[in-house]
Amino acid sequence: MIFTGTFVRNLDEKNRIQIPAEFRKGRDPKVDGKAFYLSLGETKHTLSLYPPGTFEARARALQEKRIAGDDSLAFEQVFYPSANRLEMDPQGRVVLPERQLAMVHLGKEITLAGANDRIDLWRTAEYEEFARVTYEHRWHELHKYWRLAGSEWKEKDPPAVV
Repeated sequence: MIFTGTFVRNLDEKNRIQIPAEFRKGRDPKVDGKAFYLSLGETKHTLSLYPPGTFEARARALQEKRIAGDDSLAFEQVFYPSANRLEMDPQGRVVLPERQLAMVHLGKEITLAGANDRIDLWRTAEYEEFARVTYEHRWHELHKYWRLAGSEWKEKDPPAVV
């Protein structure tokens, strides 16, 4: 499933957040059930939600491509203990663990941003600033990726982004 769009949500008193219906309806319940994996995000001060199939496939790929060294070990020792499998309740809500919320200082107003195979959770004000600045200053150079998606572009030769 490809996740697109942005949705602003507020954490309730139990640290629950509702996953937008748009993000829930395209999932395969036989593969993903009613779960997401929550992990530290790819951008500082964010978290990411992955369908189980996607998260588990990435974890298997990392096991197969075992990278030696202290950085790999540090990643494993921080990333996996910080990841949790979250089950959705009948209203489509998940409880965000206090530990992850505190690690990234997420706050109560959160933007859920579709990011291809995952949903990124941002502080709303920080996401709005990031999107504005990126659009104003880098859109043309970043849009190359979309233009090249249908071309002969090979993984080993991605476009240079400055």
